[in-house]
Amino acid sequence: MIDREDLGLLKNILSLHNDNVDFEFLYKVLTVTKDYPTEQETLFDSFSNNQFNAKLALVDSIKKLNILTKESKIVIFGSWYGSILIPAFYKDVKKIILVDMDSKVIDIAKNRLFNHLTNIEYFVSDIFEEFKDQYLDTDLFINTSCEHMLPMKEWGPWPKYANPWWGRVSPSHFAFQSNDMFDIPTHINCVHTIEQFKSQLPSNASVLHEEEIDDTRGVRFTLIGKLCEE
Repeated sequence: MIDREDLGLLKNILSLHNDNVDFEFLYKVLTVTKDYPTEQETLFDSFSNNQFNAKLALVDSIKKLNILTKESKIVIFGSWYGSILIPAFYKDVKKIILVDMDSKVIDIAKNRLFNHLTNIEYFVSDIFEEFKDQYLDTDLFINTSCEHMLPMKEWGPWPKYANPWWGRVSPSHFAFQSNDMFDIPTHINCVHTIEQFKSQLPSNASVLHEEEIDDTRGVRFTLIGKLCEE
């Protein structure tokens, strides 16, 4: 396990190539793996090349579309630790809300990784079971875990809900990712193609950007667009 003395050595090596590395965040990640050894594999996986490439491609596309301002609010469904998306956006928006069913990942994000940030809010929740008032003025809904849950068009639909949830939160924007990695046990809703992924969008969704990203295990599909008032 790396301690602060070892981190100093690592800092010196990395600084030869990049003097903008957030070493305190790096230290937090490493100490979490020491204090929560059972979380080491999943936390490191959240920074893997596959995760990094897919999420940074999403971030880059969102920023190119100019859909966010300093007053914007982002909600991240199936947020996991927020490992990549929070560092990418927290300086650019007013608030980020993480929502995940796993209380342990939310606890680590809230109390260990991002406890120094004041514009992050956290919920342990099943997004399909409860609508939160925080969604009402959200500017961007991000879900990079669509393969782990029901299609997004099933989020609070009519006739189950007299006031459909996507209609309640519109107008706003969305950025969704899924993949064709059917062999991963926790993937319950993969898609074969980006066209199939489009069929899972809410009825009031309009696509502004679509992209396919190669992964060592398959292909990730990205859809970014606008949710219009119905």
